[in-house]
Amino acid sequence: MGSIRRLDPIVANQIAAGEVVERPASVIKELIENSLDAQATQIVVEVRDDEGWTLEVRDNGQGIDAEDLPLAVERHSTSKLTQLSDLETASTLGFRGEALAAIASVSRMAIASRPLSDSIGHRMTVDFGVTGAVQPCPMNVGTRVQVQAVFSRQPARLKALRTPAAEFGTMQHVVQTLAISRADVQFLLTRNGRTILETPGRGDHRATLLALFGRELSAELLPVDYHTERHVTVSGFIAPAHRHRANRLGEALYINSRWVTNWLLRAAVEEAFRPNLPERRYPYFWIWLDVPLSDVDPNAHPTKAEVRLVKEQFLRATLHRAVSDALMNTSAPPTWETAMHEKSTPYQSQQVDWDFSHTPERPVVRRQYQELVPLAQWRAKYIVAQGPEGLCLIDQHAAHERIYYERFRRMGQAVSTSQALLIALPETLSGTEWAVWAAHQADLAAWGFDVQALGGTTVAVRAVPTAFHDLQSHQGLLRTVLQLLDSPEAALHPGHPVSWAEESFYAMAACKAAIKANRPLSMMEMQDLLDEMTRAEDPRACPHGRPTMVVLTLEEVDRRFGRRN
Repeated sequence: MGSIRRLDPIVANQIAAGEVVERPASVIKELIENSLDAQATQIVVEVRDDEGWTLEVRDNGQGIDAEDLPLAVERHSTSKLTQLSDLETASTLGFRGEALAAIASVSRMAIASRPLSDSIGHRMTVDFGVTGAVQPCPMNVGTRVQVQAVFSRQPARLKALRTPAAEFGTMQHVVQTLAISRADVQFLLTRNGRTILETPGRGDHRATLLALFGRELSAELLPVDYHTERHVTVSGFIAPAHRHRANRLGEALYINSRWVTNWLLRAAVEEAFRPNLPERRYPYFWIWLDVPLSDVDPNAHPTKAEVRLVKEQFLRATLHRAVSDALMNTSAPPTWETAMHEKSTPYQSQQVDWDFSHTPERPVVRRQYQELVPLAQWRAKYIVAQGPEGLCLIDQHAAHERIYYERFRRMGQAVSTSQALLIALPETLSGTEWAVWAAHQADLAAWGFDVQALGGTTVAVRAVPTAFHDLQSHQGLLRTVLQLLDSPEAALHPGHPVSWAEESFYAMAACKAAIKANRPLSMMEMQDLLDEMTRAEDPRACPHGRPTMVVLTLEEVDRRFGRRN
């Protein structure tokens, strides 16, 4: 007798669940997407910290007919596709017919539903893949799915779950991100009966973001609105570069309203922020990318979190331009309040606890620096100046860093990009550095490096990019660039890692060349520095993202002294 046999359907579903249901948050995501596909306008998610979690998602959507309930939990059963060609124009969030079957195979599920055409609902239970009878039950129009004891029969999966706080944090992030994607749907998330988040569902994305992130952040959001001739539209909201966080939980990208993960496109958005963002900090953005359905294949991953794109490089460039344009349309420096209350950055004082009221953003252009009058230097670190907006503090190192950074960039973009050294510098590379150099020889040569192999892993650096010719020492320059090219950050820029390394090195070199804190400046030196900032392309921040200036307005001072003008 042969040894190959057909898997039991329950076993097959549990295997599939390993891809679709990674953790309790995966259950919530799949159920919410089903509710959205059912045209729900209200979605309630209830979470209880029972053993193995109790998760419930209910909606006021179209509902499921009683005779379809058993089919709904069978694998590859769906109302959203009938033939393969439908995939090319699939606009629903789900279409594979796998989610409910996968969830039901690793949990105790109860599903109840009532379509508008019925006067009563029907309920069915599924106990780890074993389907019960369909029974009538009173309920409103819509669907209610309750899931308990997830992974309780899979000890390895259960043990792999994180702490309850971490798991719920992921659930909250899922609900929050899906709620942002559909501002026309009212979302409510509760934990053990306590409301965690609620959105208005009025179709206003800004109102949704206000409900989720509060007034301070939402008041500063910048709109993104960009159109191309190839029927591609970019829309959404971003926060100014001085609003950032230590992780990527403030980032979301939606392609045709589907929340997706695409590292290339995400990197394009982050690159637009990078010149004004501190290291290891991430921006806030919620961006919708609308493209022709025929240019997207959503069937690339069981959870549909990843999609294949026909014109990925074009979309990458489009996203970068759209976000860059939105950032350039605003240029307000942080007010004193913003600068003092920005959280968790290594550059900001943790001791100051002033509570100035928020001041609306004011446009900042280079003429602001033209109108500054230096008054003094404070602690050999900051220039105190009077300006049209109020009393200004300029970080002398950050401002000078911006000047050098733009100078290096201009020199690097000059026609003659290479400058020969009087004496070639030998460099002994590690095995990894040698491999990186071999892989990027042509790109490095185009940048301006002239490097000759001498034998083994030793090379001679005979010329360097013009931008770096005036550095005090060129020893180690090539190795530093190679280490940048081999860094995890460079891996996020697979299309042009050398360009990324070039920009990063300009920032590093500018930091080293700029005047430092604790360097006393004369009044003439302070004025010269401010004059140079008037010629900067973007005087708002240093290349690492720290603001160059904060403003203390007269209104803020009056409030601080209790004046009511």
